[in-house]
Amino acid sequence: GAIPEMGGEIAIGGGYAGDLDEMHLANVARGADWIKAQFHGQGPEGRLIAYGEGEASDSDSGGVSYFNILLSAVTLDGWVVIGILMVMLVVSFWVMGAKALFISKIARANTAFRARFDELTDELTGDLTALAPAAHGVAATRGGEEHGSSTLYRVYKIGIAELLHRFDLYEKQGAAKTLSPQALGAIKASIDAGLVRENERLNNQMVLLTIAISGGPFLGLLGTVVGVMITFAAIAAVGDVNVNAIAPGIAAALVATVAGLGVAIPALFGYNYLASRVKSISNETIVFADELVTRLAETYAN
Repeated sequence: GAIPEMGGEIAIGGGYAGDLDEMHLANVARGADWIKAQFHGQGPEGRLIAYGEGEASDSDSGGVSYFNILLSAVTLDGWVVIGILMVMLVVSFWVMGAKALFISKIARANTAFRARFDELTDELTGDLTALAPAAHGVAATRGGEEHGSSTLYRVYKIGIAELLHRFDLYEKQGAAKTLSPQALGAIKASIDAGLVRENERLNNQMVLLTIAISGGPFLGLLGTVVGVMITFAAIAAVGDVNVNAIAPGIAAALVATVAGLGVAIPALFGYNYLASRVKSISNETIVFADELVTRLAETYAN
C-alpha cells in the first residue's frame, strides 16, 4: 500500500533476525502483476525466462572457414612469396620422386651385377663378354645392356677397359701380359676418377632439396615480416588501433611462414632418406672398386 513520505535516513534490517537476499525500494506503488513477474523471473525455479540450446559455431554449421578469412587478407607481396614457395614445393617433390626411382633402379642393377661378378673366374678378361660392352675388340652382349644402370658395372667397365688397353700394347710389343706397380696405379687412378663421376651422378639435383630446406623458411619469414610491416603501416595511416584491425593482417602474414615450413619439412624428410640411400650406394661402389683393384693385382701383377 501507499505510505507517507519519509525523510531522513533509511535503516534496513534493524532488529531483523534472518537472511536477507534482496530488497527493492521504489518511489511508486507496484502492482500485483509486477510483483508476480519478479517472483517468476528470479530464483532457480523461475519460469519467466526459458533458456534454449547454444548457438552452433561457424565450424559446426559449415559456415565461413578461418582459412578463407586468412587467405582473403593476404597482401600482394604475400602471394608473391607463397607463389615462389609453391614452385619450390613442386620442384622438390619432383626431385624426390625422380631421385627415389633412379636410386631404386641403381640398387637393383647393382644387386644383379654383383651376383654376376661373383661368378667370374680369376681370369677377369675372359668373362668380360658376359658383362662389359664392346671395348678393345671385346664384343658387346646382353650383359652390358642389363647392367647399364649399375654403378658397380661402370666402375668395372673402366678398370677392364684400362686393363685391355695395356694388354693390347704389351701384345704389340711382344711383352708378357702382366701389370707393373705403375700400371696398377694408373688403373686405380682411372677407377678413382670414375668413382668421383658416379658420386656426382648420384648426388645430381640433390642441391634443389637443400635449397628448399634452407630457403623455404627464410622466404616464408620474409613474407611474414613484410606483411606485418604493411599491417602496422596501414594502422598508423588510419589511426585506428584495435584487435580487429591488427589480427587479420598479422594472421595473414603468418600464412607465408606456414607455407615456407610446408615446403621445408617434406624436403627435409625426403633429403635425409635419399642421402642415406646415396651414401649406401656410394660406399658399396667404393668397396667394389677396391676389391676390383685387388683382384687385378692378384691376377695380373708381376
